[in-house]
Amino acid sequence: MAYEFLFSEPIQNYPVRRYERRSSSLIDPAVTMNFTDQFYKLHSCAHALNLRTVLLHRRHYAGSTPYTPSELEEIKQGRKSFWERWNAEFAEFLCIFITREQIPKLKEHANGTRNGGIAIIGWSLGAVPALSILTPAVNSGITSERSVLLEKYLGSCILYEPPFQAFGHSPPSDNPNYNPWMNPDLKIPMDQLMVVFSHWVSSYFDHPCYDPASHSLRSSATIHDFESVYSRDKASSVSSWTKDELARGVERDAVEMETFMCMPPMQAMIHELTDEALFDARAASICFPRVQVVHICGTRTVWTCAWTQTEIKNRYQSEVRGRAMQFVDVDGWNHFAHWDQPQQFMEVVASCLCPTRLESL
Repeated sequence: MAYEFLFSEPIQNYPVRRYERRSSSLIDPAVTMNFTDQFYKLHSCAHALNLRTVLLHRRHYAGSTPYTPSELEEIKQGRKSFWERWNAEFAEFLCIFITREQIPKLKEHANGTRNGGIAIIGWSLGAVPALSILTPAVNSGITSERSVLLEKYLGSCILYEPPFQAFGHSPPSDNPNYNPWMNPDLKIPMDQLMVVFSHWVSSYFDHPCYDPASHSLRSSATIHDFESVYSRDKASSVSSWTKDELARGVERDAVEMETFMCMPPMQAMIHELTDEALFDARAASICFPRVQVVHICGTRTVWTCAWTQTEIKNRYQSEVRGRAMQFVDVDGWNHFAHWDQPQQFMEVVASCLCPTRLESL
């Protein structure tokens, strides 16, 4: 089994400044995007913040082992065994990396600050595999030895711009918002559809529910308070890509797998898993209890992510809470902030790992 990953060099030659040493593991996403052409900018921004970035390419993306036909069938059928295998493989990867790279253990201080350890970041649909490791129901494949080791290191799980499919949710039936991927009237070849979708999802949107006073999206917003037609005042993030970058950054081979993830059987399973990870107090107390969850969303992102954040935030505030969560609205960000504003992106991540700094954002 092979996973392609890229990581920045150790931080031993960099002084501890605003944030003490911590490694971050970023799981890449959603439909078709290749992290090597998107996230490489983050490496050069990490060291000054005493962070070390690790970019992990999930299976079925270029460089990592493709899923077998039987594994793809598991995704189509929404079987729990798929996530049990993923968690076991991911835990093995983390333990090997921790040991080989001598990552410092997570330390918690009386004033609420933390340093050391590892933060898991899942972008877009990558939030699902990031969250699944916090779900006891699918952790049977993680050995007790590895679980004990990870307990000493895992401190944060950052959900970066997850869409509603990352929680197994569906918009209400009167949803008026456009999505080219789900538009039955858009009859174009798959290669063209992937490009159209890439431009749309990386565009900037002016949502009617934006509150200029708080620089955030109103939590009272309904599905009718979001904009699905992109703004003309700013080009999409991928519009700056060359044809070669677009060809390498958009992977058709992964589309089928991600499409299966969004089908009803797997969506039902994802809903069950994320509910347990986030809203089950017992699960939070027995499965990596020190892990805190942060949900990051840009105010100009695509509606599929913006609406989702308001839904999850409202649920978290109104129901019995399971795992500790924080919600961060970043003014002006779209779905590709890691590409358009890599320095600010890493500063926000660093602030999320040191909660006392979030107020200054």
